[in-house]
Amino acid sequence: MKRYMLAGLCALLIGACVSQAGKTITPLQIEGLKFENQTDRQVSAVRLLVPATGAFVSCGNVARNSMCSTTFPETSYTGNAVEITWSQGGQIYSTGQFNLQLPDNVIEGVPAMVYVVIAAPGSAGAMIIQSKTD
Repeated sequence: MKRYMLAGLCALLIGACVSQAGKTITPLQIEGLKFENQTDRQVSAVRLLVPATGAFVSCGNVARNSMCSTTFPETSYTGNAVEITWSQGGQIYSTGQFNLQLPDNVIEGVPAMVYVVIAAPGSAGAMIIQSKTD
């Protein structure tokens, strides 16, 4: 039994790395999220959900022309679709599911965060951003 568990653990660890032209690259790590409300009205119950896993990050209220951010333990980016939902002016909005795009030049070993922008009632999007920390 221990042998099978060890074999399964090794398979998970090997699967956690991506091979590219003989080079092993560690998956991009996500360590936080920022919600930005660019509208002139407060948004409430803003949430980014990963439907495939049920994982989510949320902020209760984000004032107009303001932001809310949070950090969490690093997690590997898996490429699953996300969905953004929020309430504004008594209406509930949703983007539906969509996939995030990786930054053009991913810096290996530098954690990233998801940046969500609510641009107008019913209009939101998200991207993954990295900032080099030298």
